[in-house]
Amino acid sequence: MRWTPGQGYLWKPAPQADGYSTLDRDLECDVAILGTGPGGAAAARTLADLGLRVVLLEEGPPEERFRPNQGAVMRYHMQEGGGMVATGRALMPIAAGRGVGGGTLINSAIAWRCPDTVLDSWSDLLGDMRYSAANMRPVYDWLWEYLGIWDTLPAVAGENSELVIRGAKVAGYPGGYLARYTPRCVGCGTCYYGCPTGGKASTNHNFLAEAATNGARIQADTVVEDFLYTGDRVVGLVGRMKHPDTREPGGKVTVRAAKVIVAAGGIGTPRFLAGTRLDLGPAVGVGLHTHPGNAVFGVCKHEVNWWKGATQGAYFHVPGLPGVLPHTSSLPPEVALLSLAGQGVAAPEAMKLLPHLAGLLVMISDHSSGTVGRWPDGRAKLQYDFSDEDVARIKAGMVASAEVLLAGGAEWLFCPVAGVGRVDTAAALEAGLADRTIRDFTLYASHPMSTCRMGHDPVTSVIRPDGRSHRYEGLYLSDSSIFPTSLGVNPSVTTMAMATLIAAGVARAG
Repeated sequence: MRWTPGQGYLWKPAPQADGYSTLDRDLECDVAILGTGPGGAAAARTLADLGLRVVLLEEGPPEERFRPNQGAVMRYHMQEGGGMVATGRALMPIAAGRGVGGGTLINSAIAWRCPDTVLDSWSDLLGDMRYSAANMRPVYDWLWEYLGIWDTLPAVAGENSELVIRGAKVAGYPGGYLARYTPRCVGCGTCYYGCPTGGKASTNHNFLAEAATNGARIQADTVVEDFLYTGDRVVGLVGRMKHPDTREPGGKVTVRAAKVIVAAGGIGTPRFLAGTRLDLGPAVGVGLHTHPGNAVFGVCKHEVNWWKGATQGAYFHVPGLPGVLPHTSSLPPEVALLSLAGQGVAAPEAMKLLPHLAGLLVMISDHSSGTVGRWPDGRAKLQYDFSDEDVARIKAGMVASAEVLLAGGAEWLFCPVAGVGRVDTAAALEAGLADRTIRDFTLYASHPMSTCRMGHDPVTSVIRPDGRSHRYEGLYLSDSSIFPTSLGVNPSVTTMAMATLIAAGVARAG
């Protein structure tokens, strides 16, 4: 019997996935999918529900390997052990997830619809209405119900979010509780380490669970190395299993398929394509956007205990600063202590301050861009160049964040920017940032996108608007790498929406 979800959000135990073995595995299917994050999982669910035989391949472990420390997460659930860094005018770490569930395992599950203006600009650029705001609206509506998306509840928001909501109201900035796909959230504040309570709707608990119930097979612990192809048609994938602890090579995995979807993410997809025998054109890896940003931290008299409550539960907008999105963020304790050490705060004092910290992350829709390539050892070769305009927008967002934190109850502030130090007014922060360059910033980004863009010109894009490769039949992409431009908001739900449409087209094409 095929499984049709009932009313309301869907949550199921994670599906059984095959892991490491020393024996070779040969599989056949209608559609092979590389990646189990938002794009791969949403595509798998659509295709399996329509009766197609689906095999998903995943580099990470078959089960959640969660531990309450950053080191374990980096080892098991972050690409390249959390060590990916883009070079350019400054060094910028870029995070991407791995494991059955991809980045949804370790994100904060923030849910935004892509702004209508962005979607409609894509329609104009592509000359295609399928991703217009009007056409995407019912897909988003369905995802909101399917994933159980609603605004963070005050009962689980935590004081960090409440402080920001109070401060934004005083400062006159519109904002509120963030929408998240966390229908069973209890506010334990450990989203970055994975969800220990089953409160988050990561893709292993919905799309993949439904796909597996309808016959999809998941092969984890597998590094996919190349395509199988005949002439100009892709007919499968080939890779090798790797032990999740020792990285010891295991058996060879061969998947023969009528069609292949690559959904390894904004970095994983171009990194993989750059290492294959196929030439998919000059646009592979070009146009990297990341939503880069910085943070501002407040120190309060009262206890905030930002590890209690939603990791990212509140936001505000700054009028006159489009594409700048400050929202709450809590750091793992060990990372927070390192940030304080950068301000000259010794460990004993830092431990005392830790319960009193509040924080805001400033994320921008970047006009800057970069590239993704591949080093000989298989690691991602990342380059990113900041424009002066984007640096100015980050600074302006940080100053507004200082206003909000102080209005909400912080006594003094600091930020991870060399030379700024402690300040107790927004004006002082603005003055401190005025002559700082991007090289002074401690940067971070976790939304890589736009590196294998869709379009009509094979010189400037990798796929057509329906997700098909320009150069090879039977090959599709369905992840954040296909966005024509920077999104401006957290990309996971838009990735799911676009992958759902692309997969439906794959099924219709027969």
